[in-house]
Amino acid sequence: IFKREIYDIFTELGFNRKEPIREQQPKPLPDRKELDDIIFNELGLTQEERDEVYWSVAELVKQRLDKAASR
Repeated sequence: IFKREIYDIFTELGFNRKEPIREQQPKPLPDRKELDDIIFNELGLTQEERDEVYWSVAELVKQRLDKAASR
């Protein structure tokens, strides 16, 4: 992950920004998932909690980008 291009959060997490985030299943890039799983395992998060983290992060970023675009 350190030697590859870093993509926008939607690509990293496998979301289409133009569709409702909660209607999509998170599909993080393989190396992103591997890194995230290390942290999530340490925190003891279930798959549902992991999905919630991905959805929440993507929704917050989308809200900020939409707000910035409306100015």
